[in-house]
Amino acid sequence: MSFLGNRPALERAVWLFLALASALPFMVAPIPILPDLFSHIGRYHVMNTPGDPWLSQYYAFDWHVTGNLGADLLMLLLGPMLGTEKAAYLIAALIPPVMVWGIYRLSRALYGQVQAPAYVAIILVWSFTFHHGFINWWLGMALVFHVVAIWVDIRGAPAVWRAIYAFFAALLVWLCHTSAWGVLGLIVAGIGFAERKSFVRFCVSMLPWAAPILPMLIWRVTKGGGVLAQNWWPMVKVHGVRNLLRAEWREFDIASVALVILVTLWLLVDRRFTRHRGLVLAAAALLVTAIALPATVLSSYFADVRLFAPLLMIALLAVSNLTPKTGAFVALAGASLFLVRVGETTYGWMTRGAELEQDLAALNHVPMGARIVVLSHSTECGVWPLAGRNHAASLAIVRRHAFVNTEWDIPGQHLMRPIYNAVYGFNDSRTVDLFNPAYGCPGFRVRRFMRLVPRDRFDYIWIWEAEAPPETKKWLNLVYAGPSSRLYAIAKSSDSHSGVELSVPTPK
Repeated sequence: MSFLGNRPALERAVWLFLALASALPFMVAPIPILPDLFSHIGRYHVMNTPGDPWLSQYYAFDWHVTGNLGADLLMLLLGPMLGTEKAAYLIAALIPPVMVWGIYRLSRALYGQVQAPAYVAIILVWSFTFHHGFINWWLGMALVFHVVAIWVDIRGAPAVWRAIYAFFAALLVWLCHTSAWGVLGLIVAGIGFAERKSFVRFCVSMLPWAAPILPMLIWRVTKGGGVLAQNWWPMVKVHGVRNLLRAEWREFDIASVALVILVTLWLLVDRRFTRHRGLVLAAAALLVTAIALPATVLSSYFADVRLFAPLLMIALLAVSNLTPKTGAFVALAGASLFLVRVGETTYGWMTRGAELEQDLAALNHVPMGARIVVLSHSTECGVWPLAGRNHAASLAIVRRHAFVNTEWDIPGQHLMRPIYNAVYGFNDSRTVDLFNPAYGCPGFRVRRFMRLVPRDRFDYIWIWEAEAPPETKKWLNLVYAGPSSRLYAIAKSSDSHSGVELSVPTPK
């Protein structure tokens, strides 16, 4: 029974409030600090401004079907209507509410009423990978919960209609993100295996969910799709658990992770409660998959770590029939912690967002079509909150149609590739990172960076969290100083450098 009793209208109202509250950081922050999103926004702008005289020199765009198109497809419609930045922020802002509502729908579909552990599951919506800006992945995951909820609701429909639904639902989720489709398959397989009448029927019922295999093979063969798999690093998985709810305050975030994991384990082992066998199987399959997967799959990083949040969500949704007193305590505690954590992100974004916008004001001093080389610490380097300064400069693509070395260059993975400096160095995001010995972060030392930059290929050097060394004053002019960054203009009378000696620092 729901801790709200048999009052579906009240239950719906509570969940509607929680869904709307989940978007609060986007409503009040000067700028959403989802680091990878900044570089995605640069790609969206190139996509929606074909033939631009500057951008067409700097970036190549190749439309093809991939399992990583969720927000890109939405941006085709919303981008021209709202402008690139506003449209991208709107899409990102809708993901947490859609995710929360998906958890609500799945719990109701399974049990008739929302079970108390679902109020704990929503804490994981604002997890590390969403904070990182994995927009297509989380858009796909939001769809997964709705797709499974509908699948459960139509369990009594004719087999042919369920097969048609599975076929198109699988393709839709795969278009958003390949990994989300993988999670969908494990959840549906877990539920189907638990309810199977025969193993053969179970296998046949799973065939429509495999619909994306053909387009995925075509994508891999024709476009490459990036590195298939690499870097099985145990410490990445360990840090992934610690970072699961990484937001603004380290101690609070790590304590929140510990609390959620302990509550999940308690609910799963306490014999007083009922467990959905299919979801328990799905959660176990996700755990095995997360352990077995390397860090990088199809050139997508954190392929293993990103599974931790949905794994715990499914495990929590598997538990039902808590006693009224226990259910009320779990639900109220979960909802309260969720709201506190949303407030934590809201406060952090308001504070850090105002500072970031001051740094981005440097673009007011940059002409259209400028060429900017960026040096900054990586997103995860140093302080606990994800700063995203190594991606924030990608907004120069939107605001000044500029070239910046902050975009990814992964063959077949993204529709856009930077091409301007492909043979000169400093062409993509691998060349941005600033060395930080205090935190063990790999990258360029400032002086080496200055030596290697091909000055004739750039107009500005934008350094974040560091300053140009004194010996560069003869060919660099300070144009703008923000709270965390310095924008320098390159004197065109200075000696140029070919950049051919560039050696990208090897990441850990």
